[in-house]
Amino acid sequence: MKKLNKGALKKLGIDLLFIIAGCSIGAFSTIGILIPNGLTSGGITGMVRIIQSFADISFSILYYGFAIAILVICAILLGLKEARNILLLTILYPFTLFVFERFEFALLEERDLFLAAIYCGVLGGICSGLVFTRGYSFGGTDTIAKIIQKRIIPHVSLSQILLVIDACVIIGSGFLFGRNI
Repeated sequence: MKKLNKGALKKLGIDLLFIIAGCSIGAFSTIGILIPNGLTSGGITGMVRIIQSFADISFSILYYGFAIAILVICAILLGLKEARNILLLTILYPFTLFVFERFEFALLEERDLFLAAIYCGVLGGICSGLVFTRGYSFGGTDTIAKIIQKRIIPHVSLSQILLVIDACVIIGSGFLFGRNI
């Protein structure tokens, strides 16, 4: 096994701080703002919100299921190197969601969809920024888009595939929950 030098340990420590901060901010945004205000989003979060409307299962447990399924599919279809990039967040982010679910709090005392949407957007951006700047990925619809691009339509850009996937999730949520979600 490779011995970690002082620089590698320092980088790992900084990575973990950024990732834990990002996961905490993202979990707060989802559990404390998005769900209590009846909102949804694209990605795995939106998919889980759709499934949750049919099954009375905890958000974090469903999220874990989706994240692990994507990790396994990624390892099979894209290889272990790509799966390693999403492994940490596949475990840590749903765990953080699980912890935040236990607190049962909401940021806004009254439902205010406009303010909730702004808070979710800002906090979600900070969450993603903290994680992405350290070179990690959540392994959500971005990984699904990579698989589709590599295996089915390599001539279409990753961003276009991701846009279509997330748009389908949001449009599906709109049909299921109503246009105000």
